[in-house]
Amino acid sequence: MSLIPALQIPYREARDGFWGKQTSTLNWCEEDYNISFYCAEVVNTLTNLIFMWLGAKGLRDVLAYGHSRVFILAFLGYMVVGVGSMAFHTTLKYEMQLADELPMIYTVCIMAFATFSYKRPAKVQALVAAGLVGLAVFITVYYLYAKDPVFHQVAYGLLTACTIFRGFYVMERDLRPQLLRKQEPAACQRCMRTMYKLALTGIVMFLGGFFIWNMDNIFCHNLTATKNQILLPWSVVLEGHGWWHILTGLAYHLIVWRVWMNRCLDGGDDFVLDWAPLRSVPRVLVREIESQAIAAQQQISLVRQQAASKQREMRLAQLTRSEIGSLPSDTAVYEGVGKMFVAIPVSTLQNKLGTQIKDIDTEVDALGKRLHYLETTAKNSQEHIEKMLKGAGQG
Repeated sequence: MSLIPALQIPYREARDGFWGKQTSTLNWCEEDYNISFYCAEVVNTLTNLIFMWLGAKGLRDVLAYGHSRVFILAFLGYMVVGVGSMAFHTTLKYEMQLADELPMIYTVCIMAFATFSYKRPAKVQALVAAGLVGLAVFITVYYLYAKDPVFHQVAYGLLTACTIFRGFYVMERDLRPQLLRKQEPAACQRCMRTMYKLALTGIVMFLGGFFIWNMDNIFCHNLTATKNQILLPWSVVLEGHGWWHILTGLAYHLIVWRVWMNRCLDGGDDFVLDWAPLRSVPRVLVREIESQAIAAQQQISLVRQQAASKQREMRLAQLTRSEIGSLPSDTAVYEGVGKMFVAIPVSTLQNKLGTQIKDIDTEVDALGKRLHYLETTAKNSQEHIEKMLKGAGQG
């Protein structure tokens, strides 16, 4: 008996669903209610979870590291797109379709504001904001009137392209000269190459998802026949629109690209890009200073333990010396040497204990100085981080 047929799960025979008749202007290649009575398109719904996961990571980093507050809106918008898309693919209702598509426009408008208003005077920022709000309103009103998905897709694509190309322009006009003033040409080139790689990774992810989405539409009949042959769970990999969600979700790289570009333009030498291409999602962190603060805190704990141990040892030596001092000078006292006890004069033992106490006192004093240094280092690192975060929060 073959393993694959044994693991095949058939689709539902009935194709009725909890949400009733489709009212959306779009439908996808995943057959409606073929897996669940309560969800029209299970795969297309669940693949939107990537927006929740990455959006939460991005939002956490913005709040933790004090990146520009506009990115709070960007990541919230990114998550709203995921929620709206889940609602749309669950119900196939027109209202939920709008909850999916319109936040895409609004989120890219937020990114456009972050790009076109950066370091501009307040009046210019206000004009950019007003222009983008007006554009978003126009797209919304016209789309509600025309109900033309192609219009929405073209508007979204043009807004995204303008935002990305503006970013490339700023990189060459502002960032490269700034880096060359601060770094060696080779270091500047490495930084720029990594930044381009980050942006292009996001673009390739996006375009790859768009390509698969279109192939899913064009070859839907053939794909559906194949899916009905191989059945679940294997057929899930042929749900092209689900791959569109995953790959456009990974276009998250483009938001982080803009976060990092802003930090570099701000002269943020203390911020680093934490990213292993194709192996991890990118993050912009205050890694070195934060690591220094954490290491200092760990060493503070260790030094405090060592100091406490030495102080206990010194108190024991002082107590022993005090008790021996009350004994007659001819009292037989013994000192442990390895596995033996050797008789020594009381005065000799007192001198040894006195020397031991002085040595321990010196060590305790050195540990105290070390502790003071570490506490100062930790405090300065924390103040440095807070200063950067406050400065970023005003940006």
